[in-house]
Amino acid sequence: MTTLMLDDPTPLMHAKPTATFPTSALPTFLAEMVDAVAEATQTDVAMTGTSALSVLAAMAGGQAEIEPRTGWREPLCLFTATIAEPGERKSAVQAMMTAPLLDAEEVLVSDGEIARQEATTTRDIAIRAAENARSTAGKASGAERDKALAEAISATMAAESIDVPPLPRLLADDVTPEAVAGLLAEQRGRLAIVSAEGGVFDTIAGRYSNVPNLDVFLKGHAGDTLKVDRRGRAPEFIRRPALSMGLMVQPDVIRAIGQNRTFRGRGLTARFLYARPVSRVGHRRADAAPVPATVLEAYNDRIREMAMDLHQWAGDPAVLTMSTEAREALVRLMEEIEPQLDPRTGSLGHMTDWGSKFVGAVTRIAGLLHLATHDAEDAIRVPVSGDTFDRATAIGRYYLDQARAVFREMGADEDTLNAVYLLDRTRGLGAEEVTERDLMRVAQKFRTKADMAPALNRLVDAGWLIPVEITREPGTRGRPPSPSYRVHPATWEA
Repeated sequence: MTTLMLDDPTPLMHAKPTATFPTSALPTFLAEMVDAVAEATQTDVAMTGTSALSVLAAMAGGQAEIEPRTGWREPLCLFTATIAEPGERKSAVQAMMTAPLLDAEEVLVSDGEIARQEATTTRDIAIRAAENARSTAGKASGAERDKALAEAISATMAAESIDVPPLPRLLADDVTPEAVAGLLAEQRGRLAIVSAEGGVFDTIAGRYSNVPNLDVFLKGHAGDTLKVDRRGRAPEFIRRPALSMGLMVQPDVIRAIGQNRTFRGRGLTARFLYARPVSRVGHRRADAAPVPATVLEAYNDRIREMAMDLHQWAGDPAVLTMSTEAREALVRLMEEIEPQLDPRTGSLGHMTDWGSKFVGAVTRIAGLLHLATHDAEDAIRVPVSGDTFDRATAIGRYYLDQARAVFREMGADEDTLNAVYLLDRTRGLGAEEVTERDLMRVAQKFRTKADMAPALNRLVDAGWLIPVEITREPGTRGRPPSPSYRVHPATWEA
């Protein structure tokens, strides 16, 4: 076949992310668990690694903050969204990574039940005493009335001041925004939502009320004061809410999010760290090794220990400091990222909302790695090191690479997404020349040629497919041949 000199085709979207999740940046016990679970489930380490960070955030959010410099504090909560097709074993990964958190929650609930029962009994007795005092005051007269009234008021105030502690809650799943606000108030301003489905986004968008309710999520991530109104009770103010979310969603959910102007306009999409693990479906081994017992035990013990220790800081979060080396690394990162945020010339100009939060996200990850590296007391006493911040930056760069592609996809129109799909199917044919009939056979998303036409035209216009002129001898009968296209060589590298 004659070699043609072809111009480079026009990119349909930003190139697919190429970065690999840097497992080596995690503390040893965590890195070993991430690698082992990825092997056992035959999934990409990006899925298990992101789940591991969500576990750390679920424990530390609301219990600790990091202070890069005076006046700037970051809560140690994260929003993560792992994007994977059905059948990618998302639930299995999440179940293995969150198991020790559920164990810790069970112990905390058991321990808290005794204190709760004691407080409930004390309050019930105080309420009955207050009722008796009010009854006595209602019957009193003369000089005795003032004294009885004062005693009734004092008894009522004493009863109302008795706080019945809630049963500890570390994780929630499919909850409404109103329930999230209530749980945050109940749990002293901290909560984590972990789910292997994307239904939480539907709930946020107003599945039950038809009105998007974003405030609790936006403020829960930023740590801004949240006012919670509850029926029959005075409003509650959560001064420093800390909400973490670790979600695993299908690609269609991300595309739907991109089409929701409220999500992007209010900054919800800018708060997530996105991971799109490389699929291993079709290449998974049936004889994959299970997680070694020593690795599983080390991980479970450490996570349970951390959860129990950090729970003691609830309501009064510890403040982590940064070493001189870490602060210098932070400044270098800020100086590197800022020019990229220029909407006109910056490489992050199409996602300045996300990019503006990147350094803060890296700082939060540094705080989480610090807590996972030290025990509770040392974590407060020892500042975050420059090495820890560098490791957090390496992890952050993975999510930066992922976000570039995700935000391009969110902003893409349907024809572009269909063109990307069709190009992927074209690549799968492995032929230098294809016919329209070939494409219809492999691109089963399209029911008719008319359905496929916009995507096909986009590929032709962009230079990925080059029409081949077909000549027929005069007088030839029968069905005309299917239109043919030469596949641009760059297709194999795209």
